Amino acid sequence: MKGSTLRRSNLTREKIAMLDALAKYNRECRTIDSNVPIDKQEELDVLWQNFKVASRTEKSPIAFFTTGFFVGVVSTLILAIIVSFIVGYSPLDDMHLNLTKPTVNENLKFTFIPADKQVAPAPVVEPQNKEYTVQPGDSLEGISIKFYGSFDESKIKALEEANNLANPNAIGIGQKLVIPMN
Repeated sequence: MKGSTLRRSNLTREKIAMLDALAKYNRECRTIDSNVPIDKQEELDVLWQNFKVASRTEKSPIAFFTTGFFVGVVSTLILAIIVSFIVGYSPLDDMHLNLTKPTVNENLKFTFIPADKQVAPAPVVEPQNKEYTVQPGDSLEGISIKFYGSFDESKIKALEEANNLANPNAIGIGQKLVIPMN
């Protein structure tokens, strides 16, 4: 029997030794009794016995992949649930299920006022200019952002004109600046 066949059959050394002894016995019997046919069925039964057992218990790669996929999904879900309980997050918090009737603000109600009873519009009050004392690290851009909320070149020009600044970079610490609020 070839060595590769024996290696693929997953036979132990003891079984191989037994097969060798059986083959030797059969050769001796053949020389003594040359009329008796050689029975190789016993050798083949021993060899194929391991193959039959291995083929029944062996699983295909698809079975391993499917099992691993489902185990991974289930373990990920369990881990997500545990972490959400630890953190205190619930997906229902994001839904904002408000089943109560919304209240209407009285100031936002739409009413019809006849033309003869219209109220005169409130007078527009001009915002007054503010005064600001320059602090260390201030610049006209920073002061503009502080009072107007964003950088705007026109606001910086208005600051320069209101304070008669020839050089916008030459403001001093403690200098009082007039901030136009219109």
